Amino acid sequence: MKKKILIIGAGHEQVPAILLARKLGLEVIVTDQNRQAPGAEVADHVEFVSTADKAGNLAVAKKYAIDGVMTIGSETAVPVVAHVAAALQLPGFSEFTAYVATNKNAMRRQFAAFSVPTTESAAIASDEQAHAFVAAHGLPVVIKPSDSSGQRGTTRIDSVDQISSALKEALACSGDKQAIIEKYYAGPEINVTAAVEAGKIHFLSLSDRVTAEPPHFGIAIEHVAPAQLSESEARAIREASEKAIRAVGLENGIAYPQVLNTSDGPKVLEIAVRIPGGHMPEVALHSSGVDMIEFTILQAIGDVDALASCQRHPVSPALSVRFITALDFPAKSQVVSRVGPLATVMDIKGVKMARLNLQVGAPIPSLHHSGSRFGAILALGDTRAEACQRSLDASKKLQVDFEN
Repeated sequence: MKKKILIIGAGHEQVPAILLARKLGLEVIVTDQNRQAPGAEVADHVEFVSTADKAGNLAVAKKYAIDGVMTIGSETAVPVVAHVAAALQLPGFSEFTAYVATNKNAMRRQFAAFSVPTTESAAIASDEQAHAFVAAHGLPVVIKPSDSSGQRGTTRIDSVDQISSALKEALACSGDKQAIIEKYYAGPEINVTAAVEAGKIHFLSLSDRVTAEPPHFGIAIEHVAPAQLSESEARAIREASEKAIRAVGLENGIAYPQVLNTSDGPKVLEIAVRIPGGHMPEVALHSSGVDMIEFTILQAIGDVDALASCQRHPVSPALSVRFITALDFPAKSQVVSRVGPLATVMDIKGVKMARLNLQVGAPIPSLHHSGSRFGAILALGDTRAEACQRSLDASKKLQVDFEN
């Protein structure tokens, strides 16, 4: 009989996992409250349950007698995956690991306990607490929700006049009505991906996370690999990432630390214990030859040597993932009337992927968080410069027409 896997979430980012799991011969069950979720069309079974509903997803898991559970790209599904795995004694990370990896204040407490280099921070829920932190550490600072993702509710504070509105926005995005305030440090942001198996850490990629200019603080508009780091800087970032992985207790799974490379050394901003979205699986795939989606599927169904079981893919010297956002279209307030084919984009040498998710009859989405990005181009090259130029050239060939 086929093994059965539950994939929590059936959005665009979960589709590759659904398709690969079926290709590997598994029976795939998905849950999502969105009845139009694209993954619902390609899975074997779909149940319309929220990705945040622990009891509902556990009931689905029992109904189908699943052999494994996973998610991809969904932060809200991480505690649910851990809950289902624990309840049914399936492979996976613990509920404690899920909690500290999805709650930034709890994460920082673990970082302190394991001497993880990070930014000074504090849990806050009032303007007074924020002002006290600024008085102690100065400006600029960053205020974020304690348990949200995708840069939602995240603001860089350069003046105390910004504190009240920024905190209000952060608390509105936070499930536990707490925020975190942290000292701002300048420096390139590095995305790290790693596969963890029986406590052994296998680093897959280090890439530069290029972010948009203010007022779009922290939103990635390009990933570039390899990261521009010296050997000593890369080694220090891996060492800091390993401490973060140990701090959250991840023994098996995917680790996704985000690290600032500052003049004071690496500072781990946060770590996720899931397959990241934003085309980071492709970054890791072309950098290491390992498909982290395949690795996660195999671990979920009990393969104790999943990394060895994974197919190896060709590795590229350099790559660029360029996101398409409102910044690429000065006429962003206009209504889209036509989206052209992507054939001319895909014809550019080195371009391996292009997507543009725009709705005819709707305006270009404003850039407020990572979910506001509506397209992406992946280009490979022999050098960073070549990969970046190819993705830029491809972005200029996108065809979008507007009304009037």
